[in-house]
Amino acid sequence: MDLILIAGPQAVGKMTVGHELEKRIDATLLFNHETIDLFAKFLGFTSKTFQLSEKVRRDLFEAFVSNPETNVTQGIIFTVVIGFDQAGDWDVLQQWCSHFLNAEGSVYFIELEADVSERLKRNTSEYRLKMKPSKRDTVFSNNELLQSMEKHRLNSYDGEVSIRLPEVNYLKLNNTQLTADETAESIVHWLTSNGYEKTTSPV
Repeated sequence: MDLILIAGPQAVGKMTVGHELEKRIDATLLFNHETIDLFAKFLGFTSKTFQLSEKVRRDLFEAFVSNPETNVTQGIIFTVVIGFDQAGDWDVLQQWCSHFLNAEGSVYFIELEADVSERLKRNTSEYRLKMKPSKRDTVFSNNELLQSMEKHRLNSYDGEVSIRLPEVNYLKLNNTQLTADETAESIVHWLTSNGYEKTTSPV
């Protein structure tokens, strides 16, 4: 039972890399907007939407580590934007990790970072807009991307994650010049070097 957490700012490539990882390891992707957009479709982007989204994630993680004999995958690949300057985000991050660590599973935390100019290009890619309906207003989405950088710190300081989450396997990777395929290959190499059994067959 493994949690492969891919964090980083908007349009850094988390979802696309997650899909590439699915092709290479025994793990299934849940990307951030899958749960958010489910409720936003009915409620809009309200506080209730985000509360329900977080509840679904928490319930999924709890059920996954509680029922390893019936799970159809070894791990969950989960993508998320984290405000590293926000105490509440650290608390939620700790809770997610604890679900797996307390069940004797493993957590692999990959943090992606990329130049803003490259992220703005990726923000309007055909694949991203296809998978994330809420990003199709590209003017709004680009402004949100830029404004979020001013409001919050979306990449960690060097050594910060390892200090605050010492039981978690951690990798920070700048993928500005890397394709999703190249990034996934680098991550798979790192995963296997840190004990992840990528060839394990699903139950």
